[in-house]
Amino acid sequence: MTGPGYLMSLIWLIYTVIILFFFGEPVRSGLEELKQREEMAERSSKQDSLLGRRSSSMIRDGNTVRRTITDEMDEGFEPKYSSSSEEDFDQTPSDDAKADITNESTASDKSKSGYCSCMKNITRPVIICMSLIFMKRISLEAIVGSTSIITKNRYGWSIKNVGMLHLVNGIIVIPVSILSGYLSTSYEDRYMALWCLSITLFGMCFLFDPTDLFDHETSYTYNESPLSVGPHSYITGSLIAFSGIEACESFVASLMSKVVPSALAQGTFNSGLLSTLVGTGGRAVGDLFITCMGLISLRNLLNLLIIPGATLVATSIALILWNYELLGV
Repeated sequence: MTGPGYLMSLIWLIYTVIILFFFGEPVRSGLEELKQREEMAERSSKQDSLLGRRSSSMIRDGNTVRRTITDEMDEGFEPKYSSSSEEDFDQTPSDDAKADITNESTASDKSKSGYCSCMKNITRPVIICMSLIFMKRISLEAIVGSTSIITKNRYGWSIKNVGMLHLVNGIIVIPVSILSGYLSTSYEDRYMALWCLSITLFGMCFLFDPTDLFDHETSYTYNESPLSVGPHSYITGSLIAFSGIEACESFVASLMSKVVPSALAQGTFNSGLLSTLVGTGGRAVGDLFITCMGLISLRNLLNLLIIPGATLVATSIALILWNYELLGV
């Protein structure tokens, strides 16, 4: 291990010790309001269902009484009204409904506090956000993780050139993040995530080399053609795509924090842990994908990575558009 490795190990060790002794879960702002809204919505739906069942039962009883009265009148007898039937019509279901709702709410709270409750409370909007994070991570690895391999084989770059490109990428992300924070106060997260993914797809178009589809045997590096991806096109596309996908990450994370239920907003197995696991899994899949594509062809590695990566970005855009109303918070 090198000097920077020892330094980072020491810093992480100190950080871990501090976390173990001094960390306490803070009170989430808006968490109690979220719980109250969910409880009110759950009680309202249960009360409506109970009232619906009771009203249907009352209608059946009323039809039975009317048929009895009609039969007695046809036979010439004086109709006799049952006081119990009138009481059924006049009875208010509030006490029974409140008791049933309380019992069901208690059972629901117990089930939420059980083992692996995070998996039981994952909703469709949360699954959509997790899918966006997963596909975004794979696309990011296709753009950034393969830079050293692609630039070395296509353009003959050295480690210094690759490091300079990553430095410029990191510097550009700072003002992009500031601009994203400013725009988030005026536009919804779903709208901004859609635009950032569109910018990412636009940048990946600069990285697609159509000439490699027809001629990849003439040169061992890249084709000398106006349509081929040279160093300048690669740098432009990499900067645009990387900036767009990094800006999109903040909006997707913000969107997930707003659509997550209260059961996943606290504790250890929360939405943050799920987001981290999904992002790490997407990064691992992206690295494995780079390795597999490199084994197929180093000469065509750029297209082998960019075409599937652009497909995932386009799929993410379609997923947001298809569930645009569902993601509205």
